[in-house]
Amino acid sequence: MSTLRRFASSVASKPYYITSPIFYVNAKPHLGHLYSMHLCDTRSRWEKLKNKESFFVTGTDEHGLKIQAVAEKRGISPKTLVDEVSLNFKHLAEKFDIQYDRFIRTTDGDHIESVKHFWKTMNERGLIYKGTHSGWYAVSDETFYPESQIEKVTDSNGISKMISKETKNEVIFHEESNYFFRLSKFRDRLINYLKENPQLITPKNKYDSILAELEGEKLEDLSISRPSSRLSWGIEVPGDDTQRIYVWFDALINYITAAGYPKSLNAPTSPWPAVHVIGKDIARFHCIYWPIFLMAADLPLPKQIVIHSHWLCDGFKMSKSLGNVVDPLDTLDYYGQDACRFFLSEYSNIESDSNYSEREFHFTRENLIGKYANLVTRCGGPSFDIEESVAMSKEGSFDKIESFWEDCPYENPAAVKDAAGKLRACLDNLYPAMDTHLENFDHMKATQVWWEAIEAGNQLFQLGQPWIFTKEMKNENLQPEKRETSKLVQSFLVYMAAETCRIGSILMGPIMPHLSHKILDRLGVSMQKRTAQYASVGQDSTYGHGANDKGKKLPIERIKMRESM
Repeated sequence: MSTLRRFASSVASKPYYITSPIFYVNAKPHLGHLYSMHLCDTRSRWEKLKNKESFFVTGTDEHGLKIQAVAEKRGISPKTLVDEVSLNFKHLAEKFDIQYDRFIRTTDGDHIESVKHFWKTMNERGLIYKGTHSGWYAVSDETFYPESQIEKVTDSNGISKMISKETKNEVIFHEESNYFFRLSKFRDRLINYLKENPQLITPKNKYDSILAELEGEKLEDLSISRPSSRLSWGIEVPGDDTQRIYVWFDALINYITAAGYPKSLNAPTSPWPAVHVIGKDIARFHCIYWPIFLMAADLPLPKQIVIHSHWLCDGFKMSKSLGNVVDPLDTLDYYGQDACRFFLSEYSNIESDSNYSEREFHFTRENLIGKYANLVTRCGGPSFDIEESVAMSKEGSFDKIESFWEDCPYENPAAVKDAAGKLRACLDNLYPAMDTHLENFDHMKATQVWWEAIEAGNQLFQLGQPWIFTKEMKNENLQPEKRETSKLVQSFLVYMAAETCRIGSILMGPIMPHLSHKILDRLGVSMQKRTAQYASVGQDSTYGHGANDKGKKLPIERIKMRESM
């Protein structure tokens, strides 16, 4: 086999590697954590829908001063604390059916060894040195910020303080002995790389911001350790027990730990490089520090870094003082998993902050019932026969359907004909359109084109009125030719409604797995035919058995809007 063919086959065998941030365990999970997980989970499921391999990693960041402080306050060891709190994030993932392939913890043994190996490699290359660090330090962020990244503000009590421009957390001037990484050495190299690879950071407004920051200021060397006298809960610096490794240096390496570093990262089957999905508050760490660390280690840079914005509540930043913090688990308990996941996608906007509204959330859920679930109930009624309609389609009975509209008892046959054409166009376009949007992490547009297809399906069913043919065919005096036409048109209308539900459910599976699969179950679609391969009109001619049996209920029920969060 030629070198080129070997390379091509190894690339083809690599799974799609996607990561959420690893979440800091100092507080309970919130909507932002779920959103990051959801974006990753949906994309991972989408790859699998296309019969491709995917490797999705999420987890928890468990070292640092804040963990140490909380543990001391509670009178327990930091390890006991992180063992307890990391379960909250696993529970969140479980409740929302987040199907990760590894839940990594920075206290995992292989990760600790990975961090130590990376440190030693950097040290051997002369990229780490010891010095005194003085600067603006944020305890909440556990990081130093350069002068250009801080600003002076006055709080509501009239007290002035310095804060980080990015995280808005308070910074104090602090001096201590640390190890430093020669970040400054790689500034020009990173700038050139970003200019040559603008796809590395998305969306473009975030790319522009990172590039402007790099070009507009001197990049200072990075403090990558803390004194053990101040921070005991961290990975010990190899060869120096007086220092602990800086939490962000430790945390970022999780992405290559999960991919096999240091033993097998470069193996043909290693999933690296990854697509990282992160919140905008940690962009600097992922878009400046992390690529430079990888450059320094001669490792491939990430495939892409997707930066999403935050969630507001009714236009305001969520805060305990305002009482507008949306608890994802409470919301799930009331509205159900399907509505929560769908809403996160429908109102997703990675370029600017998304907005949670209880009223809009309830409206979304009502639409899922009234427009989506109800369509399968209508075409799955006992007066119709989906299985027979599917069989007729397979036989080619509907090939000349356009010639029959004028013979139907419609006031406006042309409107029904147009609705049928529009629905077919929507369904033909649905998979390629959703594929493009989801590959760009544009969930809002993906759900918009999905709704267009669902609404087109409802419109044809409503205008076509298949129920009128049931009554007509009961007329014993109806001519055989007319009866045949009535049966043909009715079956076509039922078939197109069923196809709308079938195709829409297959493609909505990655976003809303439970409800979509319940709909497919209701239609009698085989488990083996729920992939993208079958997501077009006429691709499955085997479903429908039992779909019109009596007594089947909607797989989702209406509930009142929640009065308070």
